[in-house]
Amino acid sequence: MNAAALRPSLGGKQAKGAFMRHAHVLLAIAAVALAALALITSRASADYGRGAAYQIELSGNIPGNGGGGIWLWIELSANHTGDYSGADCGRGAAEHAVHDGGNVTWTDNGDGTLTITGVVLNGLGGLPEPITVPDTYGHETTDFATSFPAVAGLLGIPSGVGFTQVQVAP
Repeated sequence: MNAAALRPSLGGKQAKGAFMRHAHVLLAIAAVALAALALITSRASADYGRGAAYQIELSGNIPGNGGGGIWLWIELSANHTGDYSGADCGRGAAEHAVHDGGNVTWTDNGDGTLTITGVVLNGLGGLPEPITVPDTYGHETTDFATSFPAVAGLLGIPSGVGFTQVQVAP
């Protein structure tokens, strides 16, 4: 008699039982994974504030050895307040990124733009920088001076130099 003939058969009820045990284990794993995903997702949305009307991301850069950049995330609440965090820096031996952060206010200009006040660029000695962005959700690329007029005026950066990525999100 060969070895295969001596092994018990997993036919009928035994095979169905084994399949059901595996199916239940897989369903339990899937349920745990979905629950974890739901927790992660709810935490991420809470990080931006429950009353956020807009989230603004700006990345302004002047390329080259003498350039620098400004990188900001701004949350605008429905009550026309908000907060921001980011950094700004120039390039050179003594230059390094400096943290920026604080509270802002904003207005809808009624012309398709929002004006944000209260942003202070600490790497530039506490320079206040008013920021104007579109009031519609989406992405645009513009020159540095358009997005950061106070910096451009202080440093003599003309229109058309550098670039800024602007993202307006819900």
